[in-house]
Amino acid sequence: VEKMASVPSPPCWLENASKKNYLDRASLSALAAAMAREEASTDQNMDDIKNLSSSNSNNQLLECNTSLKEKQPSTREEEKSLNQITLCLHCRGPSSSLCQECSGAYFCDEPRKCKLAGWSHQCICATWRIYVLRRNELSTFPYLADWHLPLLRDDCFISESTYHNYLTNILGVLSPVNIDSEYSTVNRKQTWWATELYGWSGGSSLSAKYVEPGRRRSYIDGFALKDSTLIPEERFVTKEDIFVANEKIMQETQFPEARLIQTDDRGLPILSSWEHYYRLRSLPPRSPAALLGTYPLTLYYAIQRYGIVPLTVAQMLDKPLKIHIVGVEKELNFVDWFQEVGFLLPEEVMIEMTWVVREDMFPQCSQSKSISMQLSTNMKLSIIGGTYGDSIDPNFDVNGGPPDMIIGMNAGLYAYDSWRYVVSYLHHHPNVVGVFTDYNEHSGMNCASLGGGKARRSLEINPFRQPRAMPVYCMNLPQFSNGFIYVFNQQEYEV
Repeated sequence: VEKMASVPSPPCWLENASKKNYLDRASLSALAAAMAREEASTDQNMDDIKNLSSSNSNNQLLECNTSLKEKQPSTREEEKSLNQITLCLHCRGPSSSLCQECSGAYFCDEPRKCKLAGWSHQCICATWRIYVLRRNELSTFPYLADWHLPLLRDDCFISESTYHNYLTNILGVLSPVNIDSEYSTVNRKQTWWATELYGWSGGSSLSAKYVEPGRRRSYIDGFALKDSTLIPEERFVTKEDIFVANEKIMQETQFPEARLIQTDDRGLPILSSWEHYYRLRSLPPRSPAALLGTYPLTLYYAIQRYGIVPLTVAQMLDKPLKIHIVGVEKELNFVDWFQEVGFLLPEEVMIEMTWVVREDMFPQCSQSKSISMQLSTNMKLSIIGGTYGDSIDPNFDVNGGPPDMIIGMNAGLYAYDSWRYVVSYLHHHPNVVGVFTDYNEHSGMNCASLGGGKARRSLEINPFRQPRAMPVYCMNLPQFSNGFIYVFNQQEYEV
């Protein structure tokens, strides 16, 4: 106890960076202890911040010269300014200098020797250069109107202020006032956009404060947009919808045959772009639905692209396809938006979906950590609190028994020890398909490698990634929510 009491709190910029990259109190404490063992560490960090502030002309970075005694930003503006500090890949101190070879990593300038000490970067520098050059491809969303272009600008790589401005002043779906005001509290309770900013750093965090997973919302209430034509109808997709969408593609595009919406052997529409989805759901290109749509559409894409074998087997046995979604966090705020998956599937395709939520990630205001609901006539959802291999045995403790598929969105399999059992389970159950997404290509490649060579080769750009560049503070790699997708135990369907 005395040892723990002697460990100082880390600097506020470091604590904030840790929250942006999966809050883990144990790791944070270990990091603070390591910093305490290094003489004059805190003083050096203070000097770095002062030097950065005096040498950089960017007014936003000048705002970051705050006291290291401050534990946490008290307002959204303070949090936003802290988020705009980019960090050295080696020491995690403030730095604005990119690696000259790859432009993918930040390192401290001389006289600090961070680039030399972080020599391992040289082993992957050429690869990171390739990842950085992929930014234009990842930032291209041909069918969407210009509304998303400001969300892909350079300033979005180090700050959420542009996205905050878009949600607040252009869409009008978030309150511009202080997060703790009464109006903001009401606003957060009513919209699906409330958890779009500042991550999900645990069930007691501001992002989770007003989330009630069991509360049902219509699409109209959830999106809270003034123009209802920007929101899909809450109904099943029909063959007529596919016919109408293809008619428009034939009339409005060049080489339309390659862009038509087909269906697979199970009757599922084959969607491979936001254009397919928007046309099928009669959404205009100016609709911002893709910002939130990345979650249900990635899930649908995983089922249609990688789940055809388990789905076929389930239908032959006259049982629903059982899907476990592990590591659920902000999705708890827009549960009813996942009806969209059921609406895109044929009505006769039955899905039993279970969300596994870590205990510390469950919103504190939730009345129960075991929730069941019927999302659509063909999709049932159960939400349970726990961890695979610890408090939960997926073969017995999850509704409906063992899964046919395990899915994790923005998983980051290296981020938590709790993913170890998921990976181990997939290794020991080759008949269970695992589909995961990650923010950037470096993380995706490393995590996919846990599934072996075939999983590593399966890594690809997710066509349903969010059309918005996300900040990442110690790297300059292109980062998107659900940016890359890969599969463990991929199964081939033979006709």
